[in-house]
Amino acid sequence: MIAVARGRHVVFGTGPVGAALARALESTGRPVIAVPVNEYGSDPMDVVVMRGDPTAYEFALRVCDGAKVIYSCLNGPANEWKSMFPPVVDNLIKVAEATGAKLVHWDLAHMYGSTRDPITESTPNSAKTGPARVLIAIADKIIDATWTGKIDGVIGRSADVFGPGAIGPEFGSSFGGRVFWPAIEDAEITVVGDINAPRSLAFINDVASGLIMLGEAIDSSGYVWHLPSDTPVSPGEMAAMVIARARSTAEVGSSPPHVRGCALLQLKIVRTDINEVQHELHTLDRSFVINHSNFTSAYGGTVTSHTDAISQTLAWFAAHPRPTKTPMGERVGEKLPRVVATSRLARRLGSGALALAKT
Repeated sequence: MIAVARGRHVVFGTGPVGAALARALESTGRPVIAVPVNEYGSDPMDVVVMRGDPTAYEFALRVCDGAKVIYSCLNGPANEWKSMFPPVVDNLIKVAEATGAKLVHWDLAHMYGSTRDPITESTPNSAKTGPARVLIAIADKIIDATWTGKIDGVIGRSADVFGPGAIGPEFGSSFGGRVFWPAIEDAEITVVGDINAPRSLAFINDVASGLIMLGEAIDSSGYVWHLPSDTPVSPGEMAAMVIARARSTAEVGSSPPHVRGCALLQLKIVRTDINEVQHELHTLDRSFVINHSNFTSAYGGTVTSHTDAISQTLAWFAAHPRPTKTPMGERVGEKLPRVVATSRLARRLGSGALALAKT
């Protein structure tokens, strides 16, 4: 039997955001339990971790007994969101209804369609990709359950995140390992999308602080709130800041707009993370600025400067070197049928992908 700590905070998901949230709660003296949801995460240091099936009602109910706030911080490959996320959230809604705990759900702003205007909470959820529709359905379910009186729920929505542990798209970061590791290694940094278009990027510690505020606020329920982040910057500017802080000789490149689609098609064979960003290309090939004035007007709060956030992130990546990977040519061959792998087409495709990866 799990000992009950009244007023506890339970964090489902131990990816970079969930781990940062659990640590932040622990540092303020709040009783915290972290619950891993899948393999895309790690145990937060100095935080109690309970393991079990997050889709099992009895397990989640025991963990959340006496809870004040339940946080849902889910991550994983976008092609698994449809099968992975809804069962967990459905279960947490039931548990929140049974316990009376507030449910705070973190998601990403990928449901907004193509737009060149600053994005507010009123911007239509017009993205048509499968992963984006999963996020929309989950958010609607939580808000509907709140407005019908079943639960006390709220959505904290952020731009793409970066920070310690956020190495790739499966962790909500399109600006993670592909930038920080090459900067440390003095290698070339490849940017997918428009290198000059301003984007909002959220530091994971700021996301965690915003979620705590939403969990504590008595008037946040029933709404979507954009979580604060520092000033929007272009990928080129952000990469330059990373290079400067790392004292690196790395250079920055991106695929030219007129061949971007072709580049992505070829890179899909050799870069699995490119598959993961297909659903958010509309956020990468133009400006994608998140307006968070509703949140700051209601709750205030400060954010970490990009300079400080980059320093903390670089320190983490320096302490966690890039995993050794199979050479690109061999990865191309592994992806193709044997009869094709030995063909002239395969050799041309492999060399083309290599060239495009360096643009």
